[in-house]
Amino acid sequence: MCSFVPLDQRIAIIDLGSNTARLMVAQYTTARVFKVTDEISRRVRLSEGMTEDNRLHSSAIVRAFDTLQMFKSFCEAQGINQILPVATAAVRDAENGQVFLKEVRQSTGLDFRILSGEEEAYYGAVGVINGLNVRDGLVLDLGGGSAEISLVRGGKFIKGITKPYGAIRATEAYFPNKKVTADQITRFNQDLDIAFQAMDWVHVTRSMSMTGIGGTIRALARIDRTMRRYPIALVHGYELKLRRIEKMICILASTSVSERIKYLPGLQTDREDIILAGALVVAGVMRKAGARKILVCGQGLREGLFYESFVEGKENYRIEALRRFSILNLTRLYGYENAHTAHVAHLSLSLFDQLKSIHGYDQLEREYLWAASMLHDVGTVIDYYDHHKHTAYIILNAGLPGFTHREVVIIAYLCLNHRSAKPDFSTYQAVLRKRDFEMVYRLSALLRLAEYLDRSRTQNVSDVEIATKGKGVVLTVVPRSPQGAAVELWEAQQNAKLFKQSFGVRLNIKEK
Repeated sequence: MCSFVPLDQRIAIIDLGSNTARLMVAQYTTARVFKVTDEISRRVRLSEGMTEDNRLHSSAIVRAFDTLQMFKSFCEAQGINQILPVATAAVRDAENGQVFLKEVRQSTGLDFRILSGEEEAYYGAVGVINGLNVRDGLVLDLGGGSAEISLVRGGKFIKGITKPYGAIRATEAYFPNKKVTADQITRFNQDLDIAFQAMDWVHVTRSMSMTGIGGTIRALARIDRTMRRYPIALVHGYELKLRRIEKMICILASTSVSERIKYLPGLQTDREDIILAGALVVAGVMRKAGARKILVCGQGLREGLFYESFVEGKENYRIEALRRFSILNLTRLYGYENAHTAHVAHLSLSLFDQLKSIHGYDQLEREYLWAASMLHDVGTVIDYYDHHKHTAYIILNAGLPGFTHREVVIIAYLCLNHRSAKPDFSTYQAVLRKRDFEMVYRLSALLRLAEYLDRSRTQNVSDVEIATKGKGVVLTVVPRSPQGAAVELWEAQQNAKLFKQSFGVRLNIKEK
């Protein structure tokens, strides 16, 4: 039975960037459950032409006014009263930025807060910490007007800096023509190296990660994903390698702006003119940091601002136990945080722990089994029939913040296999490891067995006891009531064959 957690608050966050203005709407119950319910983005190119005189130009101001009026009208139509508008590099650096915001306030009633460079870095880092479970590493936030780099230690923002190397600003300053020369790229790389020369802390060690946020980095990930025919649609959590970015740079540098979409499928038309400068910044910072890869985060500044409202009383507004929260957030959104799923999880983990000498798995695999046990029924919100397929679809497309793409696929396939025959792994072979196939078969056998042991959904089987006997395993079902657990016992016995196929040992089931 579905039991949805009510989402009793709504907030709209407006991010007026140098390239794009974005409106994000989220519904939430503080510290318990949330979801993004709407997002509108529009290219405004607010910093266009600022390289010449450091002023917002009239054409950009008109585009921004029109967009912000549209955002305000949308919020009014939706009845959203809590609106948090912020402006970043373009307004922060423009000589007429304050005048512009005063006119915006008079025209729309939106009272913008101008974020400092460090604040912009901070909120971007908060979005990453709560999106990818980053403990130690660097965060690169590449916008249209500036690039921010943050240092994260122990899951906390330590410090951040901003540099005027946004994709639009760098394009106007270094690549004003539609065709790019080798000398222009050389000069750009030299200036970029000088800008970051004195920052010794911009370096990653083995225990650190490098994460990227912002529209340019997401665009690079989409291009790479398309070129590789990567099977997962999610950009969040995508791993982008330096050598792949350098390959894109070679293609971009050898083609005109109008040719770029032809040679780089996945490139959006609104970024074709600024993508080269952006890619050069990303590659340059990665080389400076000694990073061979960068993890793409779909969350950033807007989500960081949201977490300030969602997470109460926590330093750095960090969600504790992010991976656990991600699973529970999804069960709450779909109304399946209930006694049945909790009991299936209890039985699954009891089986896992008592059979450790046979399967040899550790805490990580145990976590995957718990996650799948909690999520295995969420697809029922679409339809009971084939709900295992619906569950897998939801997981693969919603994503699970804190989990890697490989782990998301594993959990999705565990849920898929809790009612079906062996799944076809061919679609996701590029993401999985060889040993994952057997692991999924084995863990899904435990999940299916636990599901059958709560067939009546009344928690009639309170627990299970495992004993090894010769080359077999004896599972003793402990019923909660004197009437026994006939249905659960019968259903579990149907699973004995699959258990033997998965673990190579016979399973005998009896009632205590």
